[in-house]
Amino acid sequence: MSIYTELKEAGVPTDNHSSDLYAKKCPISDAIIAAHGKANIRSFISALDGEEWYEIPFSFDPFWEKRVKE
Repeated sequence: MSIYTELKEAGVPTDNHSSDLYAKKCPISDAIIAAHGKANIRSFISALDGEEWYEIPFSFDPFWEKRVKE
């Protein structure tokens, strides 16, 4: 299962910019990210909500699914 799918199924709030996935940092997202051993993940404080989020490059599945169909 992809990291995107796991986060969505776990109910973790997500967002994206192009192919980059954003996930709100919480104990559930911490565990999912750790289990996937993803590299190049950074956390940041959102200017929109003041909360900590993860930026997970190239992991927003709907972006890639749309590209395959084009």
